[in-house]
Amino acid sequence: MRMSPWLTVLLLVGSGCAHTEDATAKPERPKWMPPEGACPKGALVQMERLGLKPGDKVPVIVDAIQDHPGPARYNYSFVIALPRDEGEKKLPGARIGGRLFVTKHRVFGRYDRVFLPESGAMSVPFCGVLLDARWDRDGEGLIAYPSPMKGFSVVQDNTGVILVVDRYP
Repeated sequence: MRMSPWLTVLLLVGSGCAHTEDATAKPERPKWMPPEGACPKGALVQMERLGLKPGDKVPVIVDAIQDHPGPARYNYSFVIALPRDEGEKKLPGARIGGRLFVTKHRVFGRYDRVFLPESGAMSVPFCGVLLDARWDRDGEGLIAYPSPMKGFSVVQDNTGVILVVDRYP
């Protein structure tokens, strides 16, 4: 049986429309973000001991030095975050240490230790990343603006959320 030329064209065009991309493929990782990585050894055990599990969110003041209302200026550095609101209830008196990675448009944070009141100057391992409490939908941290100071970015306010993770994205 012979097909009409139009039917052949329709079949060829229709078969070319099949979606070949993997539906689970992740978007390309931004070049400015640090590479994926494992959590510090013992972090999951310590976080469980503190009542935290991957997926929990801890509202924080991103940098204890800039504990004031309004805009904040960050650079690539080590910071101590202060839990606030529900975060202070989950981790009373704790301080969360980590590193900020800064570009002109984002401030991304990785937190790797928790300083607890009962441990004095000692810390326990932790694993979390910084999200923007208001609009972070992509996991790339706080939306920022270039600062007139070289190497710094400015954010609208000094608050964020630390997402507890089992691996650094």
